[in-house]
Amino acid sequence: MPRTHRSLVLGIGAGVAGFTGAIRGVMDGAGLLHILALTGIGVLGVALAVSYVLEYAKR
Repeated sequence: MPRTHRSLVLGIGAGVAGFTGAIRGVMDGAGLLHILALTGIGVLGVALAVSYVLEYAKR
C-alpha cells in the first residue's frame, strides 16, 4: 500500500507515459508486444494512483 505522495506522482507519471506511448506506438506502427507493454505500464500506473487515493480516503 502506498503511503507517500511520491506513489501518487509515480502512478500519474507512469499512467500518462504508458498510455501516450502506446498511442504513439499505434500511430508509428510498432509491434503488438511493444504496444501491450506500454499499455500495461499505463494500467499499473493508474492502479497505483487509485490505490493511493483510496488509502488516503481511509485516513
